[in-house]
Amino acid sequence: MKTTTKGTEWINLVRPSGKEVEELGKKYKLHRLIIEELKGPSARPFVENHKSYLYFIYQFPIYDPVNKVSRRSEMDFIITKKEVITVSYNNEELIREIQKSWKPEREEFENTLQLAHKLLESILAFQERQLTHIREKVDTISAELFRDRESQRERALLEKISYLKRDISQYRIIVRPQRHTLESLSRTGCDFLGEACQVYMNDLIGENIKILDQLEDYREAAEDFEDTNNQLIGVKNAQVVKTFTILAFLTFPMMLFAALFSMNTKGTPIIDHPQGFWIVLLIMILGMVAMFAYFRRKDWI
Repeated sequence: MKTTTKGTEWINLVRPSGKEVEELGKKYKLHRLIIEELKGPSARPFVENHKSYLYFIYQFPIYDPVNKVSRRSEMDFIITKKEVITVSYNNEELIREIQKSWKPEREEFENTLQLAHKLLESILAFQERQLTHIREKVDTISAELFRDRESQRERALLEKISYLKRDISQYRIIVRPQRHTLESLSRTGCDFLGEACQVYMNDLIGENIKILDQLEDYREAAEDFEDTNNQLIGVKNAQVVKTFTILAFLTFPMMLFAALFSMNTKGTPIIDHPQGFWIVLLIMILGMVAMFAYFRRKDWI
């Protein structure tokens, strides 16, 4: 895709073939190592000033709804005095968003610095919109946290919290190095882009910090949800244990009493009485009622 604006040109290559990369390298006299970098996604972001052009790699997260986690995506930038060339591999969604959000042919950029700033600004805006799914999960879990505490619901809620924490962690791993990339671009790239570069880079760094702040809030919320959910489960389990303990105390003395009267020995009282069974049963029931009343009085149940 090629888009021409006043005095500048944006060229975007999506998953270029090896031949296309080689042709690009010859046209702009790119370093051999950079040509190799452009043939596929890179392991890490970096910035290099090659006098006639500026090269840097910018990595950002894109949400994968199938695996329920943010994955790493990348856009490589080659900036000359008249062109901004971008190479992308698996971020068609971002390109569509950029095309929807602004029309390069209708905007005027005095130089490639302004065009590159607009592209990076659009990526950061896309990143912030990508936080929507995390915000929605936070709102959903917050609403479900104190609903009916059935065991099945508790397990489902714990699973949602686990997925949320994984997604936030992956998002942070991808986003945090962006600030170093932008700061490196501010130091190294401004020698190529000119004095006005510092103002534009500070604006982008500010947007990155805003995203990180939001992400930190969501991370703390997820940890609070997990702690609260664990506490509620702990209280429920303690109540169950307490109930079974009380039942054991209620029934054990009566079982002992019944066992004593079931012993086949001479001289056992009441056994030979015509109503012996009912007398023993009545004593057991009265004993259990008395213990239950005592427990209730102590507010143990």
